[in-house]
Amino acid sequence: MASYLPAEWQDDLKMNGLMSVMKERIVNKADYDRKLRFWTETIHASCIGEKNAVFDLLVLKKRFRRKDRIPASLNAVVENMKKNGVLMTVAEWRDRHSGWLGWGISKTKGWMFGNSSDSEKLIHLPTIEELSKNLLDIYNQELRSEVDCTGEVVTYKDMMERARSIIETNETFDLVLEHLADVGELTVGTTKNGEKALKFKDRGSEDPVKFTEADASVVDIRKAMSKLDREIQQLEQKVKKYDEQCRSCLRSGEKGRAQNFLRQRKRAEKDVADKDNQYQKLLTMLHQISAAKNNRDVLSAYQSGAAAFKATLARQGLSPDKVHETMDDVANSIDEYKEIEEAISSPIANSNGLSDAELEQELDDLLTESKKDDSLHLPEAPTNRFGLFDKEITPEDQLEIRLAQLRQAI
Repeated sequence: MASYLPAEWQDDLKMNGLMSVMKERIVNKADYDRKLRFWTETIHASCIGEKNAVFDLLVLKKRFRRKDRIPASLNAVVENMKKNGVLMTVAEWRDRHSGWLGWGISKTKGWMFGNSSDSEKLIHLPTIEELSKNLLDIYNQELRSEVDCTGEVVTYKDMMERARSIIETNETFDLVLEHLADVGELTVGTTKNGEKALKFKDRGSEDPVKFTEADASVVDIRKAMSKLDREIQQLEQKVKKYDEQCRSCLRSGEKGRAQNFLRQRKRAEKDVADKDNQYQKLLTMLHQISAAKNNRDVLSAYQSGAAAFKATLARQGLSPDKVHETMDDVANSIDEYKEIEEAISSPIANSNGLSDAELEQELDDLLTESKKDDSLHLPEAPTNRFGLFDKEITPEDQLEIRLAQLRQAI
């Protein structure tokens, strides 16, 4: 029993009903919906379990054969899934995709389905979507954060090998890549050597994914580095072997042979150093390519920031000319305010043009003239009335007397 089959598969009573013919929904709605849901979910689970989103009706019958019985409702279930957009024929998929992945599918041999035609082969679309998410997870975990910062570019072959844990066939792998290209998660390119390569979307970029000459160079550089790494490992094994043989000859007294092995060890060590130097140069080139990309992103961010800042200034009505004009107006307003303040703080002039000091002087002169007139024409006021009543003259009384004199004089 396959691991993806549901628990009901062990129950003879339930499975006898589910394996029987599915009547029209109008006849028995509950039975129709139960069987349709069961086989739809089981087909999906089988595609994930088989790591293959492509099948035909014959494959389904083989998968779900139970003892000597084959599900009698598969035809109706498949037709319903096609009607609801869950299934699509390979021929329909190819009509919608004209890239190299589509051509690859068209050229795929029927290694699993015999001579089954593309019009009979079906693609389970929910499985394609699920496998696409799983493939992105593998890429994010294993490749995106590479040391050389160029992890978005990977060879087709390398990615397919990493995806073997979730995808079994090349055909399904191509369909998954085509779906990811449709949703903008990757694009497909070719190196100068004709090798297929994938470029995944950069998380920090909103631009469409494009495969460039620099990306092709990254693939070629990585391929050369892998070759150098293998050669270095082989040479290191030779160094170890020559060293052991040299020591063995010294212990046995074969000095001539020991010198020969020592000479070979030195030569191998030099080859290791040369190839390691080449490897480091290639690694430096990868870092430079990555740095150039990062510098481009930073420059693009600067340009976007400058454009946004200018747009903000324009939207707020700010410009150097307007600022200078406003500051001039502020300076003029301050000068006017100072003039107003000086005017307010100055003394108020008398309505007839005379100052307070002049008025005080004139009043004193009048008082003096009044005193002279009183001394000539008026007797001094008595200090009592006929000497009968003596009363002390207070300053207030004196002031009243002077005012009375002044009124008489006037």
